[in-house]
Amino acid sequence: MKKILFITSQYRVGERIYPIIPQLSDIAELHLLKVYQMADSFKWTGDMDLRGVFNKNYLKYFTKVFQHICDVSIYDLIIFDDNRNSIKTNSTKTYKDKKCPLIGCTHGNTDDFYSRDGYNIVFDKCFVFGNYDIINEHCIPIGIPSNDQLNLYQNLNKKHILVIVNFLGNRHSPFKIKFNETFFNEIGIKSIQKYFNLPVVIKLKSRADDPGYTNNIEYLKRILPKDLNYRIVIDIEDDNKLIAESAVVISAPSTLAFKPIQLGIPTVLINDSGAIGCFKEYDGLLNLNDDILSYITSYTKKTEFIQNAITGGLAFNSTEIMINEIKKYI
Repeated sequence: MKKILFITSQYRVGERIYPIIPQLSDIAELHLLKVYQMADSFKWTGDMDLRGVFNKNYLKYFTKVFQHICDVSIYDLIIFDDNRNSIKTNSTKTYKDKKCPLIGCTHGNTDDFYSRDGYNIVFDKCFVFGNYDIINEHCIPIGIPSNDQLNLYQNLNKKHILVIVNFLGNRHSPFKIKFNETFFNEIGIKSIQKYFNLPVVIKLKSRADDPGYTNNIEYLKRILPKDLNYRIVIDIEDDNKLIAESAVVISAPSTLAFKPIQLGIPTVLINDSGAIGCFKEYDGLLNLNDDILSYITSYTKKTEFIQNAITGGLAFNSTEIMINEIKKYI
């Protein structure tokens, strides 16, 4: 069989393509290279080490596992779960030493610079989410394979209002809007809770540059309305289920926000709180002073947006599309 090296660097980036691994093992011998946050030596900063989830679900499909470095010259194809030029992932050296095609995968919903700047430096081709992300001939739209599982969760009961945080107000942010006291007041979180009569779930990111998630929890306790019914989650094993059980989602422009949009769940993205990327084409990109509740209550599924933003997003068959594209290179 042909040999494929699968490089995994960061769980929340790589999890989007992990579901291809079982089918990939049917067409090639798989070796795994763990780098950066997926390497065993990295100190996890969240409340649940998601490397354990990866190991439980996928290690059995790899015949060899490496940490940090390996001989990349022996493979027929290399798949890298990111497309960034980063010393943390050793991506430039990997590209220089390889003797086969290397396909990167888009870091997430961005403003195109990773897909543009990494070509012939860290990848030969780059898998992107959809047609909106195609900026030149090396971009291949394959959707988001992990989102295919959403199809199994379409009929779950709605249990909460979900707020997906990018940068909290207790730290530096490259974006104008932070998730601070003003943010929660301006979106009308109490009015939204009153309308749906459901608790609020606030989803935080675990970040490598964050000194600890407990500081973030304490910050939210200080700024949120005292009578708000809410809970906070950080690392979560099944984010598809978390999304599917949401009556409404309010988020920064984020890759995670594609999930509720695919399910037709009312989804509001707050302008200036994250990288816009292809969400510039989404009519739910609102400002803090917009009438957010009115948008939510009149929401309809964004079929045209899904079709162009996430290849396979309507049929939930991105995994099949990605596997078929990989077969072209081996």
